[in-house]
Amino acid sequence: MNVQDRLTYASPNDPLHKRVLIRSIETLTGQRELARVYDTVLNTVPADHDHAIWPTALQKLQIHPDYDQAQLAKVPQEGPLILIANHPYGVLDGLIICHLAAQLRRDFKILIHKALVMEPRVERYMLPVDFNETDEAVRVNIETKQRAMETLRNGGAIVIFPAGGISTTRNGPFGPAVDLEWKLFVTKLIQMTKATVLPIYFHGQNSRVFQLASQLSETLRLALIIHEVNRKRGETIHINIGDPIPYCALANIRKRRELLSHLREIIYSLSPNTIPHHIPARLPSERRAQLRSKRERIRSGQILGDRY
Repeated sequence: MNVQDRLTYASPNDPLHKRVLIRSIETLTGQRELARVYDTVLNTVPADHDHAIWPTALQKLQIHPDYDQAQLAKVPQEGPLILIANHPYGVLDGLIICHLAAQLRRDFKILIHKALVMEPRVERYMLPVDFNETDEAVRVNIETKQRAMETLRNGGAIVIFPAGGISTTRNGPFGPAVDLEWKLFVTKLIQMTKATVLPIYFHGQNSRVFQLASQLSETLRLALIIHEVNRKRGETIHINIGDPIPYCALANIRKRRELLSHLREIIYSLSPNTIPHHIPARLPSERRAQLRSKRERIRSGQILGDRY
């Protein structure tokens, strides 16, 4: 499999027309150049130094993360750790947060879109999340949850964007982009493993073109993520890292939805700007219809329910 086949949001399980559209837009918006950088990174980093892939990738992309290194020094060196963040970009915030996690634990894993889990060099750091409506997707996601729990119980770190999707504007392409509705899974991980939580806030958002596409079609939204990576090359991305939150500071919040809301408040409080964070963005109508269909199939017993 060549690099371009590994660097795409087109899944082999997608319908042909969806794969063709995504691949075509990715090609037109700089996938080949990004694949060249990707290949350079893999050839530069020695096989026994895979943890160096993250800073090397940021360097080759000329992405400059700006954050307070002293905040990382506050994180306990041992014990389960969960890094949570808002998700404004897609690929770039994923690269940066992996760079941060690698400085805290050599044993860390990130929950990530299954389509991107194609590179053997970094596969051990990745826990795939499958957004399809199939029995195979249910199986993959259950296995991912089990592996995440095992990593934390062994004192490792998990990186998770609780929204599960990229931040989106609520009304057309204008205004601030906010996360989609956060999923309860992160609270289950925290409560079952008593993990320390490190809150992280990424400043900025994707382009208006991306925001407009997000209102229209999930397929267009996915197809433009490569474009958004290339668009940010050469720029500085500002990040606020909060103080680590020990489990004892969260233990009295027993209801998972209350805990989730509390964590979201903490993340967005790291921004100096007033963000309407209490109202999550909406998925494109296409994706909402898919989720309604999935819920109906769960109720009818066609697929396994996946309750967080």
